[in-house]
Amino acid sequence: MSEAQLFITAFSTAEGEALRWWHYVDNMLVAKGCDADPLLAAGLKLPSVEQEQVFYIALMPSALSVVRWHEPLEDLTDQQALSAARITAQENSLDLENLHIAAVLDSDGQAATASIGKDVMAAGLLRLEARGIDPDVVVPAGWLVAPQDDGIVEADFGFETLLRGAQFIAPNEPALRTQLVGDNSVTVLSETAVDRLLANAADNSGLNLRSGPFTKKVAKYMSAEQKRTLGWLAAAVVIVSLLIPGIELMKYYWAASEAETAALAAAEPVIGPAETVDAAEKLLNDRLISENRGNIAFSVPASALFSALQQSQAVSIDRISYRRDGTVSTTLSAVRNEDINPVLIAIQKSGFVITATPRTDATGSAKADVTVRAP
Repeated sequence: MSEAQLFITAFSTAEGEALRWWHYVDNMLVAKGCDADPLLAAGLKLPSVEQEQVFYIALMPSALSVVRWHEPLEDLTDQQALSAARITAQENSLDLENLHIAAVLDSDGQAATASIGKDVMAAGLLRLEARGIDPDVVVPAGWLVAPQDDGIVEADFGFETLLRGAQFIAPNEPALRTQLVGDNSVTVLSETAVDRLLANAADNSGLNLRSGPFTKKVAKYMSAEQKRTLGWLAAAVVIVSLLIPGIELMKYYWAASEAETAALAAAEPVIGPAETVDAAEKLLNDRLISENRGNIAFSVPASALFSALQQSQAVSIDRISYRRDGTVSTTLSAVRNEDINPVLIAIQKSGFVITATPRTDATGSAKADVTVRAP
């Protein structure tokens, strides 16, 4: 079925009543009737059409609502004119506390209002909701009938026959007909003509009683296509979120690989070819050891040792020796072990690896056998 669906029903006025209804698809009448459950009768409760969008209109009988036209006032904006019309309609009502008013500018730019009791409006909407109908628009039925300049139009909607003049809508009751028609000619719309004018009801429903406190709550509807689109977007977000760190990791890997290649190329003239950076580092260390150079040279750990000794005047060196692997061995002497500890800490803070074995000699002096080597 097409998405351009229109379902029109009479506004509910009593419990359990059969309601007149019309079902249009693409402005073509496909079915109509009078049933206690209009949606079921129209086939709109079938599972295959549950998710299809339908525009619902309820027609308000003229006997329940009063439509008025109001004289235009000069130098007013459209909103001001509508507000003034609502105030006038309220002043003409006998039940101010229970009054609901809708207002609109007609095709001539004149303000028109429709008034109805709040209790009538609320009760009718509840009865329609109980049948599964939540109308988008509630419009006086006579508003849909185009007026004639030189006569009156009579239209039978099945649930009500009404009279439509240039500026009045009223039930076709004998007492009212005599006063309203007078000497004017009356054009009676056929059933087919009524069905045709209802096809355009969605475009002519400006005087909407479903306003103010009775405005329809918009349902959060998501079509199957929108759900699929949302799913693809969510998947794309996940993929992009994974790709970004993956690309960054690849960039780091390539940069590290290029740096390793450059390092091996720089080291090759000194140590010869090597497969990895670790292997090149080992070859370089071996060469430095053989030549007594680099961090293993005596001056490197020895300078760290003597710099630390300058921070504590109470510590002295008893002996010092050096091994070819870059280790300096020494014996530190002080009155107390507490005097030696700051020296050891200072060496460690300089980044050197140390070992220390404390002891006490025969005179009672504190000793520490220490080794110092570069990391």
